[in-house]
Amino acid sequence: MPPLDLRPFIARTAALIDSSPPTSRGETRTWLVEPFLETLGWDCRDDSCVTDRTVDGTRVEYVPMIDSVPALLVAVEAYDASLEESRATALRGAMTWTGIDRAIYTNGREYLLLAGASDIDYHALTLSELADTESTLDNYSRAALARRLEHHSRDHVARRLALERPRLVDAIVEQLTTAAVQGDAYADEFDSAVDRFLDQLVVAFADSRPQSGETRADVSIRFSESAVTGDGETNDTREPGSRSGLAADSGGDATEPRTDATRAERGSAAGSNADAAREAGSDDATGTESDDRSASTPDDGADGSTADAATGTDGGEYVVRFFNDRGSIGAIGHSTAEGALVEAAEYLFERGLSGIEVPWSPDDADGTVLNAAPTHADGSPMAAPTQLSNGLYLATGGEPDERAARVEALAARAGLRAMLTGDWDDRTS
Repeated sequence: MPPLDLRPFIARTAALIDSSPPTSRGETRTWLVEPFLETLGWDCRDDSCVTDRTVDGTRVEYVPMIDSVPALLVAVEAYDASLEESRATALRGAMTWTGIDRAIYTNGREYLLLAGASDIDYHALTLSELADTESTLDNYSRAALARRLEHHSRDHVARRLALERPRLVDAIVEQLTTAAVQGDAYADEFDSAVDRFLDQLVVAFADSRPQSGETRADVSIRFSESAVTGDGETNDTREPGSRSGLAADSGGDATEPRTDATRAERGSAAGSNADAAREAGSDDATGTESDDRSASTPDDGADGSTADAATGTDGGEYVVRFFNDRGSIGAIGHSTAEGALVEAAEYLFERGLSGIEVPWSPDDADGTVLNAAPTHADGSPMAAPTQLSNGLYLATGGEPDERAARVEALAARAGLRAMLTGDWDDRTS
């Protein structure tokens, strides 16, 4: 394939902008964005390019596909509007959930190129800088993505299910309400159940999906003219073509950030071994795919004993995925049920649990689950208390099903729901 030549597109676009710049999102799409995508080899008017869809709650203007497999997400703002941090972050979340690991966000003046599904690389470019980054832009071309999607995989099914999810939910709920007697009265229950069912299907087919708990960190970058930034926040200026670490605010209210140092300081055997059990995979801009299991299972050494040596127990796979009403927002994993409970609590304190009053226990619990001291509300000692990074103590004793119930109760208290997969049903710790 000949290399991309963006100079004619840049020259035509610059001339058009100088004479009569677009005044609406529609004109921006037709005059600037579609010619740009065509330069990359995409035909926006062909049936293989879906337009105006909501993917994982995020509005996108174009979803180019290859053999019915979504290959790229394209979000557009009007030419005279700035790119928004909130939408860039939502776009990144949609990439993480769907497994569609290429996205472009543009207003025709500025181009945010996103690549990956876990640690997301970005390139922030202006129109005039496109010609100097043709090798990077080639990763978003139809030819390059066709080569990546040449061999069908289960992840392709996940992409398609994620894209068609709203339609599938409506269609299945309609069938259920029609089949049931007075089915309209149960439409909300059907909708919730179908929503969870499709969550599980997407998760089941997304074999290469990273399971990192840090899946929705904010995207904070600056262009030379306008910014993808938060309300009055000061972000580092990035040179075009640079890689972000995406080390931004996770949006939670935790007392301390969820870092490796924090885990080590709290002195919990279950919590401090999380790093051995959860090694996050990453996709780079060249298209290297991540291994899903690397984020939720121990990083096995030559003898497969990395986690075992740290915990003194048989290594397992205890995975918890968290969902809000839009879809998946992240996941944690550990080689033990106890460690997974601790990691889930840490994750949830960043996302809704910080206002909880202690001592706390679920309505149907026999004892206290969270307290400021390692005791139950009546003063009796907790079984296997673990101190979290915010100083509270978590009861981690019991069988895996008891720990699973605590995870689900904590998630519900944070306004989320949890789906437990892996070894939770084995009844061994």
